[in-house]
Amino acid sequence: MSPKILIFLTVVFVMRTSGALSETIELKNGKEIVGEIIQETEDAVVISKQNGGFIYSISRDRIKTIRDSGPGETEMDISFKKKDAYVVDKGEEKTRREELEKYRLEKYKQEVLAAKKARGRIKIKFSKDRFGVVNVLLNKKVNASLLVDTGASHVVISEKIATQLGIRDLESRPTVHAMLADGSITTGFSVTLDSVKVGDSEAKDVKATVSKTSPGAGLDGLLGMTFLGNFHVKMDRKDNSLILEKY
Repeated sequence: MSPKILIFLTVVFVMRTSGALSETIELKNGKEIVGEIIQETEDAVVISKQNGGFIYSISRDRIKTIRDSGPGETEMDISFKKKDAYVVDKGEEKTRREELEKYRLEKYKQEVLAAKKARGRIKIKFSKDRFGVVNVLLNKKVNASLLVDTGASHVVISEKIATQLGIRDLESRPTVHAMLADGSITTGFSVTLDSVKVGDSEAKDVKATVSKTSPGAGLDGLLGMTFLGNFHVKMDRKDNSLILEKY
């Protein structure tokens, strides 16, 4: 086979391959964009042109249809045959840039969150009404408002919460004493909770004390060190949040 024929076949193959990856977005204003769609969200479509040389983020409310590009609708053909197919004014260009920046910022936030979760770092917002109070899921079925207390030796729950968890015959259980942050001692009954979950942070087989006395107005108990001891703990007053990071 002669060199000329080899060159011809290579060009045909490249053009067909490029065309197979192309998609055409028809806008409501009659203009068209041809390229490769690299991501779609509920609000926008991100399309790459010229092998990533240009990236457009287009709001769905501006899009009329999306279709596979047919033969002859490659990016090269659009450039030469439809030079006016996508000409933006300053307003459209500003909107496009804002949409692209919004897409990049959201993607960055998702990547940061994913990295934090990968190393076990979770942020949980405190109650709006009281700093230090978090919503805790006990045994995957009962929600309780517990006060974060790094000075409490155990997780402490009220008798009311114990009843909701189905814990019975408290009087037959061992009596224990749990120390609180202020140095006071609370007396109660020893139990083991199958799971304690705060946000996405969870510990299993957690020793707890069912307190005979009320843990405080509006509280169901204390989130003590039998749970918190599994994590690095930080309380951010400025952000009103609890930060837990696995060891």
